[in-house]
Amino acid sequence: MLGFLILLAVLVPIFAPYNVVQSWNDPGAWTNNPKLAAPEWSEVFTGKHLPRTALMPYNGEPGGFDKVRISFNVSNQVYTTVVLRSSFSFQADAFPSEIKMFMTTVFGNVTGTQIKVFWGRPDGQEIHIFDANPSVRAPYENTFSLTGPTIKDPSYAVYNSIRDWLILKNVTSETEWDALFPRIGGIYQNPPKAQTMLMGKLDHSILDPQTSEVLKGNYSFRIEFNGFTATDDANARAVVYGTVFGLAGTDFEGRDLLVALLWGAPVALAFGIAGALASVLIQTILGAISGWYGGLIDEFVQRTADFYLIIPTLPILILLGILYHLGIVLILIVLVVFGIVGATTKVVRSIVLQVKEEQFIEAARSYGASRGRILFRYILPRVMPYTFALIALTVPAFIFLEASLSFLGLGDPMLPTWGHILGDAYGQSALFASRAFPNGMWWWVFFPAAGIIFTTVAFALLGYAFDKVLNPRLREQ
Repeated sequence: MLGFLILLAVLVPIFAPYNVVQSWNDPGAWTNNPKLAAPEWSEVFTGKHLPRTALMPYNGEPGGFDKVRISFNVSNQVYTTVVLRSSFSFQADAFPSEIKMFMTTVFGNVTGTQIKVFWGRPDGQEIHIFDANPSVRAPYENTFSLTGPTIKDPSYAVYNSIRDWLILKNVTSETEWDALFPRIGGIYQNPPKAQTMLMGKLDHSILDPQTSEVLKGNYSFRIEFNGFTATDDANARAVVYGTVFGLAGTDFEGRDLLVALLWGAPVALAFGIAGALASVLIQTILGAISGWYGGLIDEFVQRTADFYLIIPTLPILILLGILYHLGIVLILIVLVVFGIVGATTKVVRSIVLQVKEEQFIEAARSYGASRGRILFRYILPRVMPYTFALIALTVPAFIFLEASLSFLGLGDPMLPTWGHILGDAYGQSALFASRAFPNGMWWWVFFPAAGIIFTTVAFALLGYAFDKVLNPRLREQ
């Protein structure tokens, strides 16, 4: 188990370099990922082929939108029309979670620049789903959600277009639609599932997300951009978000949890091992000095250890985290400072009190060895095997401390640690069942918790192995 963790810690920086971690807190880096998507392999338990994310990139990229741009002059007024087309195949047994379109536009100061968006279905139907005006110029993107809704996106216009289309096709009536999806001030109070209507079979069942059936086949986007100068231009990309993603799923911002899970291993190992090595070795040396020299030195070290043992480390770390927003290195330094003396100091002191009475120590004294030489040449080597066992058993404590702080939102905000993932999951009520997630967002909790448990068990077993070697009674068993 420990070998697997070490191998993982070595390979992760190679296959998932640090720039991936740097983008963890950049929402723009994850716009192509679905939000709150379960792992792809989880579809085995549903018996359905669940939708994956379909990407339609910008024109000029592989598989991107086809683009036709025309500029013409009418009565000394220049007009520019850009037509963008793209299609994708949808063969899943469930509806996508969301559909979004992103556009970069170049336009002058003349008002009236317009975008028209059309949705093509496998049954030959084409729906004029909304018109919009771009609000920002390239290189910034205009974002349009087709399945919102929010007040700032055109999804209400999409619903109205779907409404008019279904009424035209005699699937529903004005009265039925208004009864199913009431509006107050033009705003839907119970917004319909736009994706179930845009991609459902054209019959009465399309009105209910529970009964609507997926219409499989090729869907298409057609976007028309109309400008008023010769330099006006537009480009577009679209994302049809799936409900499953990758090996570990995604969180509420669409971030790939596999990145955090993989980087959580080297972070946990580095933090736990560094903290355990520093604190246990310092406590070992101070405990040996205390037991060997005795007197005032012994009294000072032991009373200091008593004082440190009653200090509540976690509350102090929480307070420091709130006041100063410590990074992971500073958190480690604070932990080591509060662990200079402690229980290990007392254990090592008791061992040294026994060792210093043995005959080889008397022999060293007899040939004139200094007290410092005896301590570091003869006593500490006898203590170190026990120290290794203590280090192995202390590593899980440091891992749990870091995870606890990250869970509370007081860890390093730049690092996607296991505790950080659990904190986000708790904050988004991932453990609670809902209509969208009957079993809760289990993947968001299970994998980081499993990583913490796996790592702590590995070091606990290592500590037990050391104990069997060093403890004569266990060795006899």
